Amino acid sequence: MKINRKNALILSILFFMSGIAYSDEPLVLDEIRVTAQKKEEKAQEVPISISIFDQYSIADKDIKSIEDLAPYTPNMLLNDNGGRGSLSPTIRGLHTESGSLSPSVVMFVDGIPALGTTGFDLPLIDIERVEVLRGPQGTIYGKGAEAGVINVITKKPGNTVDGKVMIELGNDNKREYNLSIHSPILKDKLSIGVSGRHYEKDGFIENLNRGAYSDDREYNYGKINLRFTPTDTLDISLISSALKHDDGGLTWGFENAPRTNESNEEYIKTKTLSNALKIKYEKGNYNFESITTQMRTDDIAWLDYDYTSSVDYEMQLDSELSNLSQEFRISRNTDRLDCLVGVNLYKDNSTLDYIMYMYGYEYPTYAEVDGESLGVFANATYRITEKLSLESGIRYDNNDNQYKNVDANLDLESTSSAVSPKVSLSYKVKGSSMVYATIARGYRPAGFYAYSPDGYSKSYGKETLWSYEAGSKHVFWNNRLILNTAVYYMDIDDMQVTSSIANSSYTYMSNAAQATSKGLECELTYRFNRNWEFFLSAGYNDTTFDHYVDDTGDYSGNTNPYAPNYNYNLGAQYRTQSGYYARIDLNGYSKMFLDKENVNKRDAYNLVNLKIGFETERYDIYLYGKNILDEVYDSVGYSNTYTIYSPPMEIGVQLALRF
Repeated sequence: MKINRKNALILSILFFMSGIAYSDEPLVLDEIRVTAQKKEEKAQEVPISISIFDQYSIADKDIKSIEDLAPYTPNMLLNDNGGRGSLSPTIRGLHTESGSLSPSVVMFVDGIPALGTTGFDLPLIDIERVEVLRGPQGTIYGKGAEAGVINVITKKPGNTVDGKVMIELGNDNKREYNLSIHSPILKDKLSIGVSGRHYEKDGFIENLNRGAYSDDREYNYGKINLRFTPTDTLDISLISSALKHDDGGLTWGFENAPRTNESNEEYIKTKTLSNALKIKYEKGNYNFESITTQMRTDDIAWLDYDYTSSVDYEMQLDSELSNLSQEFRISRNTDRLDCLVGVNLYKDNSTLDYIMYMYGYEYPTYAEVDGESLGVFANATYRITEKLSLESGIRYDNNDNQYKNVDANLDLESTSSAVSPKVSLSYKVKGSSMVYATIARGYRPAGFYAYSPDGYSKSYGKETLWSYEAGSKHVFWNNRLILNTAVYYMDIDDMQVTSSIANSSYTYMSNAAQATSKGLECELTYRFNRNWEFFLSAGYNDTTFDHYVDDTGDYSGNTNPYAPNYNYNLGAQYRTQSGYYARIDLNGYSKMFLDKENVNKRDAYNLVNLKIGFETERYDIYLYGKNILDEVYDSVGYSNTYTIYSPPMEIGVQLALRF
């Protein structure tokens, strides 16, 4: 039987309306509790612009990494610079400059901090939830939290035995295998969680020199969570993970040779090991917590930057990055007052070891970077009335850094300190709605840029900002619709930027700019009936230099690099009690500049993702597509020379088994 467009439309409407006629269960959205402020509370009562991804949302959106979160998060970008785990996060228009030791966004995984641009390639598996906090969070989280925080929380094992196996196959010979298991060892006393993933996929950039693809990807990831609960008041967890990449080269090339290069054989073989010991003890209204963490990354690579068959410009890299942190905190919660005080100790020890090969000459670099920081903080929430609450906090940080380059006979030291206050007032309007206003100070610590030429400073000072934010959070129609909004204005002083030198290709880091960042954010989730949910998230941002001058020009009035003016997600999800599932998402970003001159850019783009399948109590099967229209959104002119190619369409199948 032939179905024309009119009949198809009628059938679609009848199918859509069928979900309304037989709605016989409560149409409510699940309440989510978070620990964004290092205490458990309802997400809708936290006076912060925050996006939350629980385990179900992560599965439905097919989120496999932190990079996958960004399109669903207002005013967030995780820009892939082509590989080597160099994912540079941007929140509200602020990002980490290449070569900078002072990040604007920090990520915590079970309390383990990832500072800089490494660690953001974390696979998301066996995750309870991810919280993305926007705006300065330094009062509680310390350095690196100037623009926001990404907080990843792992599932806790307990007395229940459960597990999941997932197999995913896709085009370009993609193969992915996932396993997660939770089980008690001694009931009520000792339990364990184990998870792992193997991933591999052929590249998409044709290497004309080697007759193969140059950017194959492969990694293995494993995590173990050992939890000890000897009493009802004591909870101890030891969480360890390992991530090992065995990848091909960067996804780089030249604009006049799209999706091809002639590089020699490149490889990226990074390894990351992390450990966290978490102790929580409860006594009456008091909670004591200790978090001890350690992370080490071995950054091993051979990269060909000339992208020809000759050996003109290549780099061999064998560096080691490691850090230790210790945090103690005590909290007390009563009917009217919640208090939190704590101290954080952080130590960084890294070895930068690489050789640049340029036109027959070798330029070795061996440098040691050591850093220590101390943070002391306090935060309190006082419920003045049943509806009105006042939150205030303050933190003092002191940062000491040393840089010693043996080859260049360079020995640098830097010390900086900062006070980060925060005041927030929130008011429950009626029902489950609230409004809030917040004033907070953020900062980035001082640091080094060792590549500065002689005669120019190899260090830079701290960057500071004042942030003013107002927002509202609403739950309507008996928990069927959630609408959260926020507006903000940030005044940024002594901005850490790259300065150019006249008649030279050299650059240096300085505090040459002042800037303003302002924008708005909106997130909406609507449970239309028992089968349908609709989603909308959108962010608008304008981060502009008020003043920025160096030897080569005046960039005042230009847009900060890697700061798109908008991003959005529009999606719909269909799920029935009989097992049928479908989801469609439209994600988009505005044009984004790659340089302070606002010349090189990545054009605006829109991606369509699709997922359909059948779900049962024990197994699920899906057909999925990412970027199903095969949109091209290359970054053209990276470092004024290269094109970073965007990944093409991906289509595949997923099979999940639960036990």
